[in-house]
Amino acid sequence: MPLVEVFRPTSEPELMAVVAMLEARQIPCHVQNSGYGSLFPGLETISFFQRVIMVPEERASDALELIRDFQNRPIDPDPA
Repeated sequence: MPLVEVFRPTSEPELMAVVAMLEARQIPCHVQNSGYGSLFPGLETISFFQRVIMVPEERASDALELIRDFQNRPIDPDPA
């Protein structure tokens, strides 16, 4: 099962949100460099430490659509 890159999060909350959404839709995912990225969070500009979300090739279109929806959702200033 070949994996393909679908997203490079820019923050820990963004990483957690996207992984949670993928898992909720039963889209298997793997976070490449998750160990290094969490040990050295300030060094994400160096590609060796940057975390990358990868999914099976056959589920990539589903994952990309979900991520696109997540990125385009307006922020609600009053969630209550």
